[in-house]
Amino acid sequence: MRYVIAFALSLALGACGSRTALKDHAFSLSDAGSVDAPLPFDVPSRPDVPPPPDVPLRPDVPVRPDVPTAPDVPPIERVTVQCPPSQRAVETQSRTLTGVARSATGRPLTVRWEVERAPVMVPTTPSTSVVLAPLVEGEYRMRFVATNDLGQSDACTSVLVVDPAINLLCPNDQSRYVSEVASLVGRAESRLGRGLSFTWQVVSRPAMSAGNVAPPTGLTPQTRLTLDQVGDWRVQLTARDAEGLTRSCVTRVRVDPDVLAICPDDQRSSPFAAISLAGRGQSRLGRPLTYGWSIESAPPTSTASLRGANQATAGFTFDVAGDWVYRLTVRNDRGNEASCTTRALAASTEAIRVELVWNIDRSCRSCNAQGGGIDIDLHLADLSRSMGRWASFAPANATCYYANCRCTAGVGTLCPSGAIEWEPAGAQNNPQLDIDHIGDLPGPENINVLQAEPGSRFAVGVHYFSGSEPTPAVVRVYCGGTLVFESEPVRLAGNAGAGGNPLWRVGDIEVGGDGRACVFRRCGMPGAVTECIRPQGSW
Repeated sequence: MRYVIAFALSLALGACGSRTALKDHAFSLSDAGSVDAPLPFDVPSRPDVPPPPDVPLRPDVPVRPDVPTAPDVPPIERVTVQCPPSQRAVETQSRTLTGVARSATGRPLTVRWEVERAPVMVPTTPSTSVVLAPLVEGEYRMRFVATNDLGQSDACTSVLVVDPAINLLCPNDQSRYVSEVASLVGRAESRLGRGLSFTWQVVSRPAMSAGNVAPPTGLTPQTRLTLDQVGDWRVQLTARDAEGLTRSCVTRVRVDPDVLAICPDDQRSSPFAAISLAGRGQSRLGRPLTYGWSIESAPPTSTASLRGANQATAGFTFDVAGDWVYRLTVRNDRGNEASCTTRALAASTEAIRVELVWNIDRSCRSCNAQGGGIDIDLHLADLSRSMGRWASFAPANATCYYANCRCTAGVGTLCPSGAIEWEPAGAQNNPQLDIDHIGDLPGPENINVLQAEPGSRFAVGVHYFSGSEPTPAVVRVYCGGTLVFESEPVRLAGNAGAGGNPLWRVGDIEVGGDGRACVFRRCGMPGAVTECIRPQGSW
């Protein structure tokens, strides 16, 4: 009888873990008062959880003494590789990336470095080390591959972010009235510790204008642009270091006879923080004004939009890490207009942050169905105990996903101790999902680990939970605020069969010695991830 009771309790508890198509009702046993209380909504059976098999009960069978022991099993051949952790450098410098390859049975190996992405041509190198010099600004994604004489192989990717030797920031775009002067305040630094010189140049101006920048050199708060004509101005700032390296940027100034636009200062924030963009407009003639905020530039995975974009003050909530530029345009009822810009940075400060966005090409018509449509979920697994399985197929709480990994403080809020307790004891390695995105925009969905233990290993997965229409998904992985992996768009579609809808195993994260640097080992190669996608229950 106790077997029947235990099995019934198991089914009851399993049903409480289900979610509706809306996925927006947080429910626990405490909400119902008892397991016998009626649920506040219909709970369908989970399509990705197979029913337990009928197992006949039988008494324990003792081991027969006459059964021979199993023979010795020969060692399993396995190729493993290790890449250097993600790192940063400065242009003109050099870096050597050295990989490590091992064969479990000592079979001969061939190794090579390949280029996944680079700002310049980099030849493939058939050795354990590759020298990158001189470095050019941009991102290098170098893949280390080892293959034995049986054709078995393993690979990992090392990311090198190369910053410009000169960090230069031009003044924001602005507007002024004719006969006024525009204040031009830029910022610059040499990442190589070299001295810098600065030159201002008007690259375009209204016809008949003789206005110019004074002084034409230097970087001081007293730099001014005289505006003697109505129209648009473009001013270029160039910085040059002692070795001849240069970097330039451009500022636009709009001069209108009636309308003036005034933007707020630049802002620095973090993902899921909210900001207020308080702009102002002015009409010399007292004409009625209208306002329009727009997003000039944003990270490619962001789907966030402005609130109150047709007002002087707009609101915005960051959904991913990255840089934004916002533009305020002010118009009067006669068609005169002026504009200005404000910058914002949302920095990722977590030890690990994984972002998922889908329908990036907006081709999927059912992705944004209100209260339903396609639902894709981000998963993070603890490789020390997940046994290579996912969600309900893995040991309890060995993976973080929508059903068990939300911070109770609210959507977009991160809990200091995480949402699931993963070893070691304390806040280290504890993951949390900041939003389970369905029913409105097609992502992003993010999982965060605020503190990571050196040597810890995690796996990233993407599960096509419901729907059928194909849609492209992109995953980004940050370690200590550095972007260490960004996938190409991978098309996923629902085709539930044995084991449920497909799950894409994106790759593994291995945390470095400082708890913030990491190595990401992707599954498959860019454009070739077929073997990394299979039914969720088949892993």
